[in-house]
Amino acid sequence: MNNSNNYGSDDDEEDEENLLFNDFQSIERRGNKKINYYNSNNNSDNNNNNNNNNNNNNNNNNNNNNNINYNNNIKEKNIIYNSNKNNYNNFISKLSFKNNNKLKKINSIIFRKNNIKNLIIIILSLFFILFLFFIIFTHSNNKINSYNNNNKRNKTINNKNNIINQYCINFLNNNNNNNNNNNNNNNNNNNNNNNNNNNNNNNNNNFKKENNEEEKEEEEEKCSFNINSPDYSCTPVSKNRIMNFNYLCDYNNSEINWNKPIVSVVVPFLNTDPQQFNECMESLLIRQSFKLIEVILIDDGSTNDESIKSYGEWMKREPIRFRVIVNPFNLGLPHSRNIGVYNSRGDYIFFFDSDDILEPTALEKMFWKLNTSSHIQFTKGYLVGFGHSQYIWLKGFEQGDKFLTENQVTISIMYKRSMFGNKLKINQSLTINNNGDGENFYYQKELLEFQYDSNIRDGMEDWDFHLKCASAGYWGETIPEILEWYRRKDKKTMEKNWKNTLTSKKEKFLNDLKLKYSKLYNGGGNIDQYKSFPKPIRDENEDSYKIQFNDIKNPLLKKSSPRVLLILPWLNTGGADKFNLNLCKQLVEKGWEITIVTTIESENKWLSRFQLYTPDIFLFNENKFLSYSSFPSFINYLVHSRNIDVLFISNSEFGYFLLPYLKTSNIKNNFIIVDYNHMEEEYWRNGGHPRQSIGMSRFIDLHLVSSNHLKNWMLKKSNQEIDPNKLLVSYINVDINEFKKSESSRYQIRKQYDIEEKEIVILYAARLTNQKKPLEACEIIKELKESLLNDLEDQIQNQDQVLQSFKVLFVGDGYLKSKVELYVKQNGLSDVIKLLGDVPTQDMKSIISASDIVFLPSLFEGVSMILYESMSIGLVPVGSNVGGQSELIHPDCGFLVDVNGIDPLEFTDRFVQILKQLIKNPKKITSMASKCKKRINSKFQLNKMGDDIISNFCTTTRNKQQNQQQHQQFNYEGLFNQEFLIQTIEYLRMANQCEKNKNDLLQLYSLQSDLANFKKEIKKLELRQNK
Repeated sequence: MNNSNNYGSDDDEEDEENLLFNDFQSIERRGNKKINYYNSNNNSDNNNNNNNNNNNNNNNNNNNNNNINYNNNIKEKNIIYNSNKNNYNNFISKLSFKNNNKLKKINSIIFRKNNIKNLIIIILSLFFILFLFFIIFTHSNNKINSYNNNNKRNKTINNKNNIINQYCINFLNNNNNNNNNNNNNNNNNNNNNNNNNNNNNNNNNNFKKENNEEEKEEEEEKCSFNINSPDYSCTPVSKNRIMNFNYLCDYNNSEINWNKPIVSVVVPFLNTDPQQFNECMESLLIRQSFKLIEVILIDDGSTNDESIKSYGEWMKREPIRFRVIVNPFNLGLPHSRNIGVYNSRGDYIFFFDSDDILEPTALEKMFWKLNTSSHIQFTKGYLVGFGHSQYIWLKGFEQGDKFLTENQVTISIMYKRSMFGNKLKINQSLTINNNGDGENFYYQKELLEFQYDSNIRDGMEDWDFHLKCASAGYWGETIPEILEWYRRKDKKTMEKNWKNTLTSKKEKFLNDLKLKYSKLYNGGGNIDQYKSFPKPIRDENEDSYKIQFNDIKNPLLKKSSPRVLLILPWLNTGGADKFNLNLCKQLVEKGWEITIVTTIESENKWLSRFQLYTPDIFLFNENKFLSYSSFPSFINYLVHSRNIDVLFISNSEFGYFLLPYLKTSNIKNNFIIVDYNHMEEEYWRNGGHPRQSIGMSRFIDLHLVSSNHLKNWMLKKSNQEIDPNKLLVSYINVDINEFKKSESSRYQIRKQYDIEEKEIVILYAARLTNQKKPLEACEIIKELKESLLNDLEDQIQNQDQVLQSFKVLFVGDGYLKSKVELYVKQNGLSDVIKLLGDVPTQDMKSIISASDIVFLPSLFEGVSMILYESMSIGLVPVGSNVGGQSELIHPDCGFLVDVNGIDPLEFTDRFVQILKQLIKNPKKITSMASKCKKRINSKFQLNKMGDDIISNFCTTTRNKQQNQQQHQQFNYEGLFNQEFLIQTIEYLRMANQCEKNKNDLLQLYSLQSDLANFKKEIKKLELRQNK
C-alpha cells in the first residue's frame, strides 16, 4: 500500500514507515560489533550531541527530537511489524541478537499492543482539551501578536538603516578630512591619495566581516577560478579563494520553518577522510548562498573512528540543518541514497559525495532553475576534476543520446522530489534463528516508487539511474557554469572500489543496460537509431503570459556591511565593463558587499576577474538558467534575501524595464536605485541607455554620468524635466598603481615585434566596430606612411629607413576584423601595422608601456577608458572631439579633432598632420607625456571615483529616508506595471530572436562570400593549368 500522506507532510510525529530509518541515528556501533537496540547507554555520543544542540538553540528540538525521544522511549515503541511472515527475496541484511532475554522483551512489547490503543485514546482527549485552550488564548492575543510582528518588521528595517547610516557617517566624515588634507598639501598629491586609501579602509573595517582582520594578517595572493587558465588549487574552500560576502545563516528568522527545508542534500558516507569531509561540509553548510537546506548524511557502515568523529563535530556545529542516519552495516551506495530520499523533507533532492566541493551559489542556482522549469525534472552544472587528475568537464544533459554509450555526468544533480514518487510502506518481519541464539531482521529494498537500483553496488549505479530516468520520460538541463569540484582518486583505488569501471566489467554492464532499457537502445543497441530519448523543450507560449512572482525565503544572516546589487549586461571586455570592474574594486576596498546579475546571454570572459571581488554572481541564460518571465521575481528575491541598500544599473536595457516592478514591489524598502551612463547613442534607439534612463527617471533616485557633456545632453533631451540635483557627474578615472610605465615590459614587447628603441609606436586599441572606425584608422596610417615617405624623399633618405620611423600596434577584435586584415594586406601595411588581435587584459599594461601615442578616431564616445589608462602611463592621446573627451584631454597634453560635419578626406588629413607632427618631434611627446601623467594624478585617480560614488550613495540614501512619503502613488499601479513587464518580456524575446536570425544571416552571407572567393581561386588555378 502506498503511503502518499508522508510526502510533503509537515507533521512533527514520524509515521511507522519512518521509524526504522530514524532509529539508525541511535545505533552505536563500530565495525562488526553486534547491534543492541535496547541499551540506553549504547549511544552516549548521540546523547551528548543532542544536549549540546539544546544548549545552542531551543529550535534544535524540531530537528533532533526523533534522535532523543527514540532512545529514551524505545521500549514503548513497536518497531517490529508482522505484516509479512515470508522472507523477502530482496532483503538487505540482518541484525543479530545474542541475548535471548532481549527477544523476550521484544515479544512483550508486541503483546502490549492492545494497551497502547487505550493509551492513544486518552492522549487524543487531552490533546483536544489543550487545543480549545490554545484557540481561546491565540484569539485574545491576536492584536498583541500583530503589534509585535510589526515591531519586528520595523526593527529589521531600522537595523538595515542603522548599518548604512553608520557607515555613511564614518565615510563622509573621513572623506571630508581627506579633502582638507588634500587642499593643504597640493604638492604631495600622490602621498595624500595613498593616505586616503588607507584611512578609508581603516574606517570601514568595522563594517566588514569579523574575520577580515585575521584574513589580512595571513593574506596571500587571492585567486578566482578561470577556465582558460585554471588554477586547480583555487577550490571553493581554499584560503586564497575570495569570499567577500557574508553567507552566514540566520537561525533566529521567525518566518522560517526549519522543519520544512526546501532542498534536502543527501550525502552517503563511508570512512571519508576527515579533512576532505570537512571541506565538503564547509562548502555545503557554511559557504553556500542558499540556506534553507538540510544535509542528510547516511553513514553506510563506517569503521574509522576519526571519520565518525568528523561528522559528530558537524552535528554539534550545525544541529538544525545537519542530520545523520546510521545504517546498521554497509548497505551500498545506491540504497543509502534511497534511504536519504525516503527521510528527506525538502521538495528538491541534491545528491553529493562526501569528499566533493560545491561552488558558493550552486544550490541556489539549481533550485531556481528547477523551480521555474516545468519541462525538466533535474539539473546540474559543469565541473572541475581535481585531486589525482585535473580537468574541466563541460558536458551535460544536452546531448542525451551520448548517455547510451558513456556516462556523461557525475551524481551531483538536483532533482524534483516528486520524481521519486510516494514512499512505499515498509514491511518488516522478525524470525527466530534455528539455533536459538538470536534474531534475523529483514526489510525490503523497495522504499520509493522510483529509486536507485540497490543491486548495483560496484559502481555505475548513477549511469543506470540516468537511463532509468530517460526511459521513464524524465530528463534535465545543464546550467553552463562551473558549480562542482569532483575529487578524483587514482585508477587503482577507483577500480578496487568500483569494479564496474574495469574494461571487462564495463562491457558487460553496458550490455545489461541495453537489455534493461531496450526502448532507448531500440533493442539492438544501435545508437544511431534510438527511439525515445527525451528532449525537453520549454513551452514559450506557456511562459508568455505569466510572470513568475515566487515568494521564496532565504534566511541569510543580517548583514554587517552595506550591500549593492549591480545589474549589468554582461562581464566582457570593454571600457564600460572595465568601469564596472573598477567600481567593484573600489566598493569592496571601502567595505561594501556586492551581488551581480547579468541580463544578456554572453561568454562573460571577465567572470573570473569579477569573482576576485564577489562570489555572489548570477549570469543570465534564457534557455539554460532562467527565462525572461522568471527573472523579475529572481531579482526581487535577491533584493530581499541580500538586504540590498543600493540597486545599481549600468548599460542594462532589461534592468531599466524592471524598475517599475521593482519599485512597486519594494515601497517600504529603503534601498535606492542608481544608474550610470557613459555616452549617448543617437544611432541606437533615439539616444541609447541615457534616453532610457530619462524615461525611467521617476523610478530612479540618482543618475550618475561620465561627463558634463552627457549631463547637459540628458537635461536637454528631457526638456529640463529631470531634477539637476539628482543628475551628477562622476568620471570613470583610472588606477594609477595599476597603470604605470614598465621599462622592462616596454623592452620585451618592442623586442617581440621587432621595434627599435627610438621608433615611435602608435597604439590603436578598440573593438573593431563602426563606432571605433578601424578601417578609417588604417587609411590614416596609410596616408601617414606615404606623407612621411614624401617628406624624407625630399631630403634624399632611404625608403627602408622611412618604414622604420614608426610602428602601429593594432589591438582589438570584432566583426570588422577580417576587413581590417584584408585592408592591411592589400595596401602593403604589414611592415607598419602589427595586428595583435584580442589581447588579454592583463597584457594591455605591457602593450601601453611599449607605446608613445594612443590613437582613437571614434565616431562617438563618452570618455574612452583606453585614454585614461594610456595617459596614466604617459602616452599622448590623439582622438576625436566627441562626448566628454575634452573634459579629460586638454590642449597641453593631447590632441582632439573635431570630426562632426567634415568630409572623409578632411577627417583623414587632420589626423595625419597631428600624428606626423608628433613623430617628427619626439621631445614634444616626452613633454606632453609628463603633463598627461600629472593631469591624471591630480584629477582622475580611481580612488576619487570610488569616494565620489559612495558619497553620492550616502547622500541619496539620507535624503530618501527623510522623505519616506515619496513614491506612495506606486501602490496603485501594480496591474499596469505587471502588464508593462509582460510586454517588455515579449519585446525582449522578439528582439533576441531577431538578433539570432540576423547573426544567422550574416554567417550565411559570410559563407556565401567565402564560397565565391573559393570559386574564383579555382578558376585561376584552372586557367594556369590550361596555359
